[in-house]
Amino acid sequence: MTDDSTIDENAQRFRDSVLASPELQARLGVFVDPAAFEAEARAIAAELGLNADTLSFYPPAPDPLGISRYMGAPVTLDHWPSIGWLPVRAVPGHDGPAFDWAWFGDRTLREPLYEDSVRRMGTRPLSRVYRTRTDLAALIAGAAQEDTLEPDGFVFHMSRCGSTLVAQMLAAVPHHIVASEAAPIDEMLQWALSSGASFDHQVAALRAIVAALGRNRSGAARRYFLKLDAWHIFALPLFRAAFPGTPWIFLYRQPEEVVVSHVGMPGMHFVTGMLSATEVVADDSIMSMEDRGAAVLARYLDAAVQHFPSGGGMLVNYANLRAAMELAIPTHFGFAPDADEAAAMLAATTRHSKAPDQAYSDDTARKRAAVTPEIAAAVETHLRDSYARIEALRHAESATT
Repeated sequence: MTDDSTIDENAQRFRDSVLASPELQARLGVFVDPAAFEAEARAIAAELGLNADTLSFYPPAPDPLGISRYMGAPVTLDHWPSIGWLPVRAVPGHDGPAFDWAWFGDRTLREPLYEDSVRRMGTRPLSRVYRTRTDLAALIAGAAQEDTLEPDGFVFHMSRCGSTLVAQMLAAVPHHIVASEAAPIDEMLQWALSSGASFDHQVAALRAIVAALGRNRSGAARRYFLKLDAWHIFALPLFRAAFPGTPWIFLYRQPEEVVVSHVGMPGMHFVTGMLSATEVVADDSIMSMEDRGAAVLARYLDAAVQHFPSGGGMLVNYANLRAAMELAIPTHFGFAPDADEAAAMLAATTRHSKAPDQAYSDDTARKRAAVTPEIAAAVETHLRDSYARIEALRHAESATT
């Protein structure tokens, strides 16, 4: 008969062996089917000389609502997990956010948004069985212990103005890492801007989460880019302090076209209360959706203009985006695409950036035709002057370069 202590020792030895071995993780990480995962785990246990009959390898049920994040993680570490793991979400911690990690192996982040990649890899049995958590102190300490890629460029934007296309074009190059609107960045910034932590601690925390997302898991990556969420432009001073040598762009579009997109499918910028840590519009409860959204978008443009003198920036109007991605933006980010890179980036423009299985079609005329009197009035009231200021700044910068 096997007693409970033997079972626990077996389970601990198996867990420790897997977490210490990227090779074992690679063997287990390929499985989507829990039964196939369990069969491979039992084979590995036998190889390790463990009694597989005493072990349970079946993963917990999928957690599409993310409720498990508020429970204890199966694995808690005081250091980063091995190279194939990336942070996927934050939970409240004792002294700042803690982060759960999932196993990605050397798989490229090829989906339009980071969350799409998380849904694909974070639900695999290996990530569910060994969901791993580090607190903020461990996250920061780990950044000093691993040689990660420094970011080569940040993509800030107004929202609904082609930033996903930029990310997909950059991600089309095989040796690029592109993390697009990664929730851990968003959650770190929410904490930083509302925690009262010292600025130096905020800088260290941001550097750590950016480093963790930029792990060179394949060993072949040469460049690393972050596409950020629209409201992150308010945190540009923090990014400049953390990464003073990293260039950035701010992408924007004709205001009516952006507002039309949000009215058809509202983003958080158009929904009262969704920007809890960065609420920027007073008395928005009495505003129409068009007015509230236009006022928020105006603040994004104003923030880009306000922070532009901090250096490293480039303003890009959507109307010029495709031409800019051929040379101007890559040059700003420190590289000139070779023939293969240029071909891969061009191929990405033939697909819908948010639905890569669909062909691209220009939506400018459709959006302009959908401008209602309410949208036109909201743009005129809240956005017209902000758009004029950023256009004037872009033209002035172009004239000096």
